[in-house]
Amino acid sequence: MRRRPAFAAALAVVPALGHAYLRRWSRGLAWLALLAGSALVFAGVFGVDDLAPASLDPSLTTGLRIGVPLAVVLALSAVDAYVLARRDARPAGLTCPRCGRGVDLSIGFCWYCSVEFEYVDE
Repeated sequence: MRRRPAFAAALAVVPALGHAYLRRWSRGLAWLALLAGSALVFAGVFGVDDLAPASLDPSLTTGLRIGVPLAVVLALSAVDAYVLARRDARPAGLTCPRCGRGVDLSIGFCWYCSVEFEYVDE
C-alpha cells in the first residue's frame, strides 16, 4: 500500500505519528525520544535565565529558547517522514503486471503470484 508523502509529513508534526502512519515504529520512537531528550536538555540549559533583557518577560524568552529547538526537531521529523514516504512510493526496478511487486527476470515468473513472463523482442 502506498502512503501519501504530504499526509505523512503533516502527521509528523505530532511526534511519531507520521512515522507510525508509514509503519516505521522504531524510527518514530527514535524521533519521540529525540524530542523528549532535547526538551529535557534545553529545559535544563535554559531553566534559569539570567541573560534575558529586562524589557522582556523572562518566561517568554525561556519559552522561546526551549520552543525553537523543539520546533526544529519536529520540522526535521516531518521532513524525514516525507522523504521516507517518497522513497517508498517509487517502484523499485521492474514490477509484475499482475500484482505490482518487484520481480527478477532471471527466473521467468513472478515469485509472488506465479504469473509467467513473456519476452518480446523489439
